[in-house]
Amino acid sequence: MTGESVHILIVDNDERIVELVAWFLERHGYSVRSADSFDGARVAIRERRPDLMLSDVDLGMQNACEELPRLDQEGLLPPTLVVSGFLTADMRVELLALEPVLDTLAKPFEFEELERRMVACLARAEGTSSLPPIPSAQPSENPGDSGLRAGESEDEEGWIEVGPTVTRESGEGGFE
Repeated sequence: MTGESVHILIVDNDERIVELVAWFLERHGYSVRSADSFDGARVAIRERRPDLMLSDVDLGMQNACEELPRLDQEGLLPPTLVVSGFLTADMRVELLALEPVLDTLAKPFEFEELERRMVACLARAEGTSSLPPIPSAQPSENPGDSGLRAGESEDEEGWIEVGPTVTRESGEGGFE
């Protein structure tokens, strides 16, 4: 399942992220809607159930660790890929315990990696793949390597600041 027949719901309260991800996905033939809260996601899901939901973790007053289980209990949680710069190992385990949560992807990411993960999630949701969950990138074993990409910074609490990137050569980019 790829392209125009695939309906994606992006749940993120950062308008810049939604615009960038929607732009990429629409260029690749996906149908995209968005919600800036889990309340908005409930409305969107009831209007038209997406094939895949891309959900951030922290939406200000709402958090995926609380809201995704509620959506699941309500029978509304569609196949979901959690995409966030605020994932911890414990959060990942907690979220992946929900059957509809198929994978997680840490920001920053490259668009191609996002699409690869989406395709794998869609295949698993359709039952056409026996692929195991895609492992997240592991921290570097090199003690001198922080695991951050160029231009990233980590604050004193361990949060990574992210922003959009575009390579000059191709005009293609990713999201940090």
